[in-house]
Amino acid sequence: MKNIFIAIFLAGLCSLQGQSFKAYQFYDQKGKELKTDKLIKELAEYDVVFFGENHNNSINHWLQLKVTEALYEKKNGQVILGAEMFERDNQSQLDQYLNGKIDAKTLKDSARLWNNYMTDYKPLVDFAKAKKLNFIATNIPRRYASQT
Repeated sequence: MKNIFIAIFLAGLCSLQGQSFKAYQFYDQKGKELKTDKLIKELAEYDVVFFGENHNNSINHWLQLKVTEALYEKKNGQVILGAEMFERDNQSQLDQYLNGKIDAKTLKDSARLWNNYMTDYKPLVDFAKAKKLNFIATNIPRRYASQT
């Protein structure tokens, strides 16, 4: 299995060809500029892509969504998402939302969503819902994380 960790650096507004990631410039591990189309092509070759982001940075979350959309297209829909914003014991509620069995309000009322879910994470979850993608809750439940 191949895997990769992507580090994203803001380099001011720049004009990129292909995908519309205008707020970002990508760099490889050697610090060399990497065009968006090439990045997506390279990422599509991997089985697992880890996306490093700041939880409270809306631009990072927008970029997550854009990279996910591009990978979805490049990999012909063969994408599974996972995120620590959902705790493992909320997988059932997430699955029910993705399958249309509960609405957004019920998800909000029944799962422990982060404060910035509506603005930063919901677009990614709704993309998964629209494309019928699996979305895995990867975080440890709070009751275990808070034990010492």
